[in-house]
Amino acid sequence: MRAMFANLTRADFGGRSKRQRRAIDRERVHVLFDEIQIAIYNGDHERVDFLIGKLALATAAHGRAS
Repeated sequence: MRAMFANLTRADFGGRSKRQRRAIDRERVHVLFDEIQIAIYNGDHERVDFLIGKLALATAAHGRAS
């Protein structure tokens, strides 16, 4: 019986799978990209700068997690 549980990790006990987390991260990046396009169209340069910073952080965090 003990051998059955020897290789379990915290990830095995609920929570989101890696696939679900990646899908959520991908969706967040797509939303940020859409917001950047809208801000560019509206000429809101401050918002573009802010959103590009958020996008950089989101993609950097994704790169570290992979």
